[in-house]
Amino acid sequence: MKWLYVLVSDSVALFVAILSTMWVINASKAHGLTGKDINKVDKPDVPLLGGVGIVAGFVAGSFALLALNFSFSLIVEPILLTSLLVGFLGVLDDFLNIRQSVRAFTPLFAAVPISLASLGHSTISIPFVGPVNFGLVYYVLVVPAALTITSNAFNMLEGLNGLSAGMGIVMAAAFAFIGLRQHGYPQVAGLLSTVLIACLVGFLVFNRYPAKVFPGNVGTYFIGALLGALGISGYMLTALAVLYVPYVLEFVLKARTKFRGISFGIPQPNGKLSWTGKPQSLTHIVMKMGRFSEPQVVGVLWGIELIFALIAVYLQTTVIVIR
Repeated sequence: MKWLYVLVSDSVALFVAILSTMWVINASKAHGLTGKDINKVDKPDVPLLGGVGIVAGFVAGSFALLALNFSFSLIVEPILLTSLLVGFLGVLDDFLNIRQSVRAFTPLFAAVPISLASLGHSTISIPFVGPVNFGLVYYVLVVPAALTITSNAFNMLEGLNGLSAGMGIVMAAAFAFIGLRQHGYPQVAGLLSTVLIACLVGFLVFNRYPAKVFPGNVGTYFIGALLGALGISGYMLTALAVLYVPYVLEFVLKARTKFRGISFGIPQPNGKLSWTGKPQSLTHIVMKMGRFSEPQVVGVLWGIELIFALIAVYLQTTVIVIR
C-alpha cells in the first residue's frame, strides 16, 4: 500500500510543481521580479520566486497523501504548517529584505507545531552513546533550535544553478530510505520525503544550468525547514545532523565574514568559475581545487552531500537501529 501512496502523491506533487514553476517564470518576468545570474559572463536576468513552485507541489502532494489516508494527518499537518510558516518568512525576505537577526530567530516560533506533535517522544538515540531522554528541554530547546538551524543553514549554501535543489534531493532521499523501512511516524516522514523529492525534481528541470528560474529565499527557507521537520518528526535526528555537516562548514566560512560572504564565483570567458582570496563558501573551496565550470562545481558538492547521506543512512539504520 505504501508504494501506492508514493506513486499517487509523488505524481501529483511533480505535476503541480512543474506547472506552478512555469507559471512563476512567466509571472516573474511580467512583473519584473528578476535577478542577475552573476555566475555568467553576460549576467542574464533570471526570474525569482521559483520556490513557490516547490511549495505548491509539496502542498498538493501532501493533500493527495491525506486523501489516501487521513490518519497521516497527525504528522502531515504539523510538518506542513511548520514549513509553510518558514516559507512565508522567505517570501517576506524576498520582498522586504528583512534584517538578518529577524531571519535567524523567526523560525523558533514556526517550531511550535512540530514541538506539540512530538509530545511524548523526547528521547534521542545518540550513536555510540545510547538513548538520552531530554525531557522538557527537547520541546522548548532541541526542536526549535534544530528547525532554526536547518532553515537558516540551507539558505546559506546557494547561488549556483541547481545547487540547493540537488542537495535537497540527496538529503530527502536519505530520509525516504530510512523512513520507508519503518512503521508509524518514520514511515509517514519517509513518504513525505518522496513528495519533496518529486517537487525538487520538477523544479530542477527549470533550475538546472543554465537556470531559467531561481528558488529565492521562499524556496531555500522552505526546503531547509521541511528537511528539519521531516528529520524531527520521523525520529531521524542523527541522520539530520550528519546530513547538515556541509552546512555547518558553510556556516563557519560565512561566520568568518560576519555573514557578509557570498557563494558566487568569478565567471571566466572559457565558462569556468574562479575565486581569489580566502574562501567565503564551500563553493569557493571547490573552485580553488581546479578549473571547474558551474555545473561541475555543483556536481562536486552534490557528491560531497551524497557521501554524508550514506553515512547518515548507515548510522541511523545500523548503529542506532531505532530512533
